[in-house]
Amino acid sequence: MEKDFEEEQKKQKRKAWLSFATLIGLMIVLLVGAAFVNRYLFYAVIVIYVLMVVYVAVQSGTNYVGPLKVLAITVIRRQYKPEKRKGEIVFYGASNFTYWSTMEEDIAGFKVQNHGFGGSDDAGLMKYAEKLLYPYDPKIVVFQTGSNDYVHVEGTDEEKIAFCMKRKREMFETFHERLPKAKFLVMAGILLPGRSQYLELTKEINRQLKELCENTDYMTYVDAEDMTYQNGSFDKSLFQEDKIHLTPEARVRWADEYIIPALETAVAGLGAEGESLRKEAAPETEQEKKA
Repeated sequence: MEKDFEEEQKKQKRKAWLSFATLIGLMIVLLVGAAFVNRYLFYAVIVIYVLMVVYVAVQSGTNYVGPLKVLAITVIRRQYKPEKRKGEIVFYGASNFTYWSTMEEDIAGFKVQNHGFGGSDDAGLMKYAEKLLYPYDPKIVVFQTGSNDYVHVEGTDEEKIAFCMKRKREMFETFHERLPKAKFLVMAGILLPGRSQYLELTKEINRQLKELCENTDYMTYVDAEDMTYQNGSFDKSLFQEDKIHLTPEARVRWADEYIIPALETAVAGLGAEGESLRKEAAPETEQEKKA
């Protein structure tokens, strides 16, 4: 069954690349035709093509396909240069991290880096760890994935759960081998109204993930299930229109009620070494002093 799951993932990637290659061919044809008409049509074709690529990327379930993912990773490495930002707190996960553009302001008390990239699953986190995780030698890593791990996997819920948990165990063991001193904070998979059909599956994976963390000394589970789902209903006000991605206000709540308390505990557990992860408060301006 594991081979079937892996084959399904390969099939999804082949479909994404086929769509991407088709768009490249279409772009070439349109650009050649537009070049013979006028330059404004030429520019319009380029804009339409870029929009089509983004659309296909999102529909494929990967969010970033091929060159777009490479670009996203390049942007992260330029924002956080490995040679200057070692030994800090790295957030590593999917799009609810990626879209969190105010993370450093919302978690201002700590030296945090946002290495999230859209559409990532556990396989993607392992694939890009050589560029986005290991070079930074983080003291703490905050992980967040969720339904991306199984929305394109076929099989019964039990088979999907078994597959996902096997992959997670392998991933965390691999990361621990490469980062033996790092502590891992593992966020619960967010319960999403936009993927409500996966509610029970996500809750079961969260339960097993919590159990794994409780039995692994370098891992801590951060349970935020009740933020988005209580008493049998979702709090849709916390989500954007797609009902998958948190609003800016919800991310602040996520930080204040769940992430920052977990970071406080993890940093305290590191003793004197953990104090280097705290960020000094900026000095007050003259205007703030007068106020």
